[in-house]
Parts: sequence; structure tokens; C-alpha cells
Amino acid sequence: MRAAAIIPALLLLSGCQRAPEVTFADASITLPTDPVDLPEGPGRDAVLANCTACHSPSTMLQQPTVPRAKWESIVGKMITLYKAPVDEAAIPEIVDYMVAVQADRSEETAP
Repeated sequence: MRAAAIIPALLLLSGCQRAPEVTFADASITLPTDPVDLPEGPGRDAVLANCTACHSPSTMLQQPTVPRAKWESIVGKMITLYKAPVDEAAIPEIVDYMVAVQADRSEETAP
């Protein structure tokens, strides 16, 4: 009895049109190079090793000036929320570097 109900349904479906085939064309893009390099200083190697997989130097250097505690929070968020593979031992070096770079930038732009 069940087979009798299924067979007409299958015959009805066999008359339906198939979905059109989709063909994807290969495409490529060329990303611009980041001409900005991180300034020399203590902790630069830690930043290069732990942060540049996701952040370009120019992006890092354009961040608003924030206090040390905020940088510690930002690095912690990258690790816990975004699962960034940051070496825990490098966190103090990363924070020190970002605070120092921002301090140097602030001095350069001071009147």
C-alpha cells in the first residue's frame, strides 16, 4: 500500500525540471602591498610574529592612542574571542611595543 503511494509521487517528481547547472569562473585579485613597515623598537619582533598574520602594519599604526590597560585588553580579546594564535609569553612585549609606538607618534604630532 505504501509503495503504491510512493510510486506516483516519484513519477510526478521525475517530470520536474532539474535546477540549472552553475559554472563558476576562476577569478583572482591582486591585493595591494602595504608599503608601511613597523618602526624599529623593543617588541617589534613579537608583534611581527604574532600580529601580522591578521593585521597589516599600516592598520596597526592607525589605531587610536589608548592606555596600556586597553592594549592588554585588546590583545586578550584577540586571543579569547578571535582565537588568535598569540604566544602568551609575547603579550607584554606586544603591549609595550604598541604603547611605545603610539607615544612616539603622539610626540611627532604634538605642536
